[in-house]
Amino acid sequence: MSVVTLPSLESNPILFLEFSEKADDDLINLVKDRLQEQGLLIISYGSDDTVVIGLTTSDEKLDMEAKAIRLLKRRQDTLVMEAFDIEQKEKYCDTSRSYYDSLGLFSENDRCLLVTRILNDITVLNEGQISSNLSRKLDELKVRYRRKISKKLLRQSQLGGANDLAMKEFPTQSLIYVLEEAGIVNAVGPIHRSGLKQLIWKKTYGLTLSPPVELIHTYYGAEISFYFAWMDFLTRWSFFPAMIGLITYGARWYRDDNIMGDEYTPFYGLLTFVWSVLFLKYWKRHEVRLSYSWGVLLGEYEKQKYFALRPEFHGHIRESPVTGMIEVHYSSYKRRLKYVVSALVTIAMLNAAFWTMILSLNMQGYINPHHDPGRWNEGNEHPFHWPELSKLAQPGQVFDMNTWRSFLPVILHVAIIFTFNNIYRVTATYLTKWENHETQLNFSNSLILKRFMFEAFDCYVALFYLAFYERDISKLRTELISVFNIDTVRRLALECIVPMILQRLTRKVKDDKKGKKTDGLNRKPYSPLSDEAKLDEYEQFDDYMEIIIQFGYVTLFASAYPLASSIMIIANLVEMRSDTFKLSFICRKPRSLRCDGLGMWGSLLSGLVTLSALTNCLIFGFTSGQLMEWLPGLYTIDESDHMRFSDNKGWLVIFIIFGVERALLFTKLLINAVIPDIPEDVMDELQRKHFVQEEESRQYERGLGNVNNSNKSD
Repeated sequence: MSVVTLPSLESNPILFLEFSEKADDDLINLVKDRLQEQGLLIISYGSDDTVVIGLTTSDEKLDMEAKAIRLLKRRQDTLVMEAFDIEQKEKYCDTSRSYYDSLGLFSENDRCLLVTRILNDITVLNEGQISSNLSRKLDELKVRYRRKISKKLLRQSQLGGANDLAMKEFPTQSLIYVLEEAGIVNAVGPIHRSGLKQLIWKKTYGLTLSPPVELIHTYYGAEISFYFAWMDFLTRWSFFPAMIGLITYGARWYRDDNIMGDEYTPFYGLLTFVWSVLFLKYWKRHEVRLSYSWGVLLGEYEKQKYFALRPEFHGHIRESPVTGMIEVHYSSYKRRLKYVVSALVTIAMLNAAFWTMILSLNMQGYINPHHDPGRWNEGNEHPFHWPELSKLAQPGQVFDMNTWRSFLPVILHVAIIFTFNNIYRVTATYLTKWENHETQLNFSNSLILKRFMFEAFDCYVALFYLAFYERDISKLRTELISVFNIDTVRRLALECIVPMILQRLTRKVKDDKKGKKTDGLNRKPYSPLSDEAKLDEYEQFDDYMEIIIQFGYVTLFASAYPLASSIMIIANLVEMRSDTFKLSFICRKPRSLRCDGLGMWGSLLSGLVTLSALTNCLIFGFTSGQLMEWLPGLYTIDESDHMRFSDNKGWLVIFIIFGVERALLFTKLLINAVIPDIPEDVMDELQRKHFVQEEESRQYERGLGNVNNSNKSD
C-alpha cells in the first residue's frame, strides 16, 4: 500500500482565526504583525461577513516547540519513546507511516497541537517591553492584559509601597485569550482536512464493529481517540453481559415468571458486577498501552508542566520558591472557600431537580398510598403524595396508565431534565472558572465532577426513589425501560439530526441576508476558512456523559433490567457513527490536547461500579422478592399482598444483604490487587527505555573522559 503524506506545513494553514466586527483593519494588521513576529505564518486571508486568517509556522519553529513541550516520539534505532530532540531529529523519522509529513515525523494532530501552543504562548508584549503599537491600540480600546514581569521589575515593585505588583490580581497575558475575552476574536481552532475526515467517516459508517482508533488519533489527537477507544472497548466487552442477560430473560419468559420473584436474576446482577470490575481493570491496562504508544504516558510533574496550562489563570505575581522563576500564584485557601460556594449552589439546584422528579412520579401514578396500604395509612401519610397530580394517571384521565398517554409524563420529565442540565451547564462553567484553576487538567476535572453529579442525579434519582423508598421493582423496571429507551432516542436525534437541520437553515438565512447586503457593493474576498468558523464548537462532555449514564443503567440496576446490555451494544454502535458524523461534518475540528486517558471519567466509572454492588444487593433482598424465593422464612406477605420482613428476622436480611455487598467489594479489591495496571509489554518498554538512557549516559561519560585524558597528555 502506498504511503500518503501530509501537504507541506509552510504552504497550508493549520489553524483559523476569525476576527469579530469589533476589530478594525488597523488592529487586525497589528495582530497579524505580532503573530508573524513570533514565528507564525499567515498564508491565507479573506472574508465574507467577518475577517478570517489562516495560520501555520515554519518547520524549524515546529521542531523547537516540539522540543520545548517534550513531545514524545519513538526512536527508530532503539524503538523506545523519548522526548523529541532536534539534534537527533532523523532518528525519529519513519517514512513508512501514512498521514504524517514527508519525513514521517509529525502527524496532523502533532501539527495542530504545536501550532496551537505557539499561538497561546504569544503575549501582547515581550518580557521587559514597556509598550508597542499593539499595546497602545489595546489601551485605546480599554482592553485589559498583563505584561511579562521580570525579576528586576518585581523586586523594584515590592519596594514601591501600596501599588506593588506582587499584591495585584492579574489576568492572563496570552494575546489570543486577551482578544477572545474582549470580543475581538470570535473563534480560533484547527482546520479540517477534507481527505482525512472523509476517510475516518468512510472507515466508521460501514458494517464494522470498531472505529479506526489509530487514524482518529493521528488526526484528532489523544483526547478524542481515547473516547472512541473506550467506547469500542466497552461495546466489545458488553457482549458477555448481553448474552447472559438474554438467557436470563429467555428463561424467565419460558417459565412465565416475573422480575419480582425470579430466583435466577440476582445471579445476573452479581455476574454483572464482576464483569464491570474486570472491564475497568482491563480497560486501564489497555489505556496504559495506548498512552505509551501515543506518547502521552507522563509523570504527574510532567503533566502539570507540559500539558495544557489555562491562559485564564490569574493570581499574585511572585518569585517561585521552587524554581526561582517569576510565576502567578493563587491561594489554595481562597479556592477551597469557592468550592464550598459551588457545592451550595449545586445542592440548591439539585433540590429543584428532586421536586421535579416527585411531580413527574405523581403524574405517572407511581406515588399512590393505595398501592401499599399496610405501609401508608391515615396514621402514616405518604410525604410525597400529591392527590391532585396522581389522579391524572387514573383510568380515563389525561395520563391514563393503561394507554400510550402514560408516556407523556416521562417525555415531559426527560425534557425538563434536559432543560435543567443546560441551565446547570452554564452555572457549572461559571463556577469552575471562578474557582481559578491553574491547569486545563484541573479545570476539566472540576467541571466534569460538578456536571456529572448534577446530571447523574437527574437521571438516577427517580430510579433510586422507586427502588429504595417505594421498594417496588415493577415500577422501577417500567421507569428504567422508559427513561433508558426514550433518552437513547432523544440523544441520537439531538446530537446529529437537529443540529444538521438547524445548521443548514441558519447558513441559508445568513447567506440570504448577506446577498441582500452586498447587492451592488464591493465584497471583501471570500475565504473557505469562513465555513470552518461557522461550524458549531464540539463539546466532548455530552458524549462521555451519555455513555457513562448508560453504563450506570446497566450496572446499577442489572437485577431489574437484564436486557439493558443488549440495548447498550446497539446504542453504542449507532453512537459511534453519529459522533464521527458530528465531528466530521457538523462541528469544528476540536483543539488537540494531550491527556493520558479518561482522567476524571475513569474515576467516576469506578465509583459507579463500586456503588452497583450495594444497589444490586438491595434490589435482590430489599426491593424485590428474589431473596424470598431462596429464603422464604425471612419474609411474610401481608393482607395487601406486599412483602414484609418476618418478626425478628429483619436484622438477618440486612446482614445477608450487606454481607454479600462486602463480599463483592472484597472481590473487587482482590482483582485490582492481582492484576497490575501496567501490562507486561509496556513495563518491558519502560525498562528498556531506562536501560538505553543509562547506556547512552555511560557512553557520553566515557567519551568525555577520553577527551579530558587526551587534553592532559597534550
